[in-house]
Amino acid sequence: MPLARFAFLLPLGLGLLLSSATLPTPPASRYQLTMRLNGGAIVTDSIGSRITASSGAGKVLTLSIVRADFPDDVGLSILVDEFKPQPGVYRFKEILSGHVREAYYRADDVTAESKACGVNDGEVRITAVDTKAHTLTGTYRAVLCQTNSSRAKAKRLTLEGNFHFPYEVR
Repeated sequence: MPLARFAFLLPLGLGLLLSSATLPTPPASRYQLTMRLNGGAIVTDSIGSRITASSGAGKVLTLSIVRADFPDDVGLSILVDEFKPQPGVYRFKEILSGHVREAYYRADDVTAESKACGVNDGEVRITAVDTKAHTLTGTYRAVLCQTNSSRAKAKRLTLEGNFHFPYEVR
């Protein structure tokens, strides 16, 4: 019975053992989705954000990146048609190509479009595709001009970031 005297220490020892154990990391933490607006970091909402690719001929890739501070707004949406699930660069201003590649942005009181700037400047660069895990890795950059104010007061916005994020096929 000498151990019975130290039974009160059992919960303490068990607590230390559990606190030092490495708990499994939630799956979402292995993904990354960043956004910078004119160079300043913006926190993204990884639950509300989506990357989708349509199935069939003429696949369309859509990046929908929602800001954490405005989760009910659209945020940044980038459309790239003729998407192939392989590494590549999709530039917006390939005007003669007939491809639809553009970006829209709406958060708080700002609405902007890439085509409103005259030159549809931007790109999506896919650096890795994991078709089994359905993840895309890459970067994006879009130059947009504000459309909800007079041309003289309209702001030019540069949105850019990187992603390692799951995609859905629809």
